[in-house]
Amino acid sequence: MKRKPEIVTAVVLVLTALTLFLPSCSRRQPGPSPAAQQKADDVRARETTVRNVTEKPVAYKITPAGKPEASEMREIAPGAIDRFQTAVPLEIEFHTGQKDAIYSLDPGSPYSFRYDEGTTIELFLGSHGRSDAVDLAPWVPTPQPVVDRMLEIASVTDHDVLYDIGCGDGRIVITAARRYGARGVGIDIDEAMIDESEREAESAGVQRQVKFLCMDATKADISEATVVSLYLLPESNALMRPLLEAQLRPKSRVVCHNYTIPGWDDKQVVSETVEDENGEDHYIYLYIR
Repeated sequence: MKRKPEIVTAVVLVLTALTLFLPSCSRRQPGPSPAAQQKADDVRARETTVRNVTEKPVAYKITPAGKPEASEMREIAPGAIDRFQTAVPLEIEFHTGQKDAIYSLDPGSPYSFRYDEGTTIELFLGSHGRSDAVDLAPWVPTPQPVVDRMLEIASVTDHDVLYDIGCGDGRIVITAARRYGARGVGIDIDEAMIDESEREAESAGVQRQVKFLCMDATKADISEATVVSLYLLPESNALMRPLLEAQLRPKSRVVCHNYTIPGWDDKQVVSETVEDENGEDHYIYLYIR
């Protein structure tokens, strides 16, 4: 019977220890195991693609964000597409032919090595997942002041039919219809852009004057056009040239934003620099077929 106080004391000490220990356990936030975290990253991973649209192999270094030890040197052949499954941005380094360049690539986005001017190589964001259509250019919207001046230089009127190749959100066709009463056709391979163009046309009240076609522009019938607008890269302008020569009637006008049409120097009648709302220079070229 003399051991009873000792037993009681021991029990009290054990209970006190448990009382102190258990709350601290309950405050711990359980985290995912390394295996579970890796599985979650795999689920979030999306395909980032890089395509080489130039005529020569392009060497580059690719590095996952925050993982310099995972850097990899690669070389991509002309026409090839490299694919990366990633949940984090990728850093890409390459030489443009004039200088070193570094860009960040977003997970799930497509990119292309293309010629900017001459033999200078640049990396552009743009769709190239279609096997049934030629990817003429990434979509970069033409600033509205440039759109306005392009239409002025081309002398667009209500007698014209304007075709915009790579129409994006339809702003050139819509502006021509709203401001000058012209009829217009926009062509783009991106269905989402065609849908947006149709919404914008309806909002502007010109849906009966314009239409938008989701198709490969190199296979389009543009023979109805009296004016064609282009904001494409140089190699794409060269690709479109045979179509323009075969289908456009004499005296048709072709107005280009930033890039000339190779081989059409004798048809160029206007070259003008226009400043946008941010003070950046843009170049407009007018050709007469």
